[in-house]
Amino acid sequence: MRGRSKPWAVPYLQAHPELIYPELPESDEFLSYSPLYLEIGMGKGDFLLGLSQKKPGHYLGLERDLSILATAAKKIEMLGSPNIRLLGGDFDDLFEQLNRYRFDAIYLNFSDPWPKKRHAKRRLTEHNRLARIASLLKPGAHIVMKTDNPILYAFTLEEVPLAGLKLLSSTDHYEFDEAGDAMSEYEARFRALGQPIHRLIIGK
Repeated sequence: MRGRSKPWAVPYLQAHPELIYPELPESDEFLSYSPLYLEIGMGKGDFLLGLSQKKPGHYLGLERDLSILATAAKKIEMLGSPNIRLLGGDFDDLFEQLNRYRFDAIYLNFSDPWPKKRHAKRRLTEHNRLARIASLLKPGAHIVMKTDNPILYAFTLEEVPLAGLKLLSSTDHYEFDEAGDAMSEYEARFRALGQPIHRLIIGK
């Protein structure tokens, strides 16, 4: 779901280069830290904020909707989270920049399911795109995907082997791990409604 356009969003993002990368540099001290984690489609930032308080490391959040990205950035700035940086744009457009770095885990939380069959190639976990995401992983690292959408869940199960990847675990009724996980705003909303959460862990 796309948020309403906010006229203050782009000026705010441009005014905070210490938090939001206008583009990823060839080398960067923050992004050279280990461990380094990436969330693709970070929404309003609740997951990154929550996980960064539980799990040491540096975090990069990618969000294509700049109004939503600015909302997350304001929240992160207000809470003073020095281990989070943000990047605005679509994964496909930014892949070459992201490919300069390798990540210890990549998180896909409640991605747009594109539920119509004719839109399947637009799904984030379409096998060609999923293979590109996996190419950003360090050896032994993994992708963690959560969704409330059974169509996207079933589709991703089929796409994993087509991408040349391994399904390490899957469940269509994920019980939240309070110690090692965090919730996005969508997960909190769906759990409050009693909707089951599906989760997959994918490796090379």
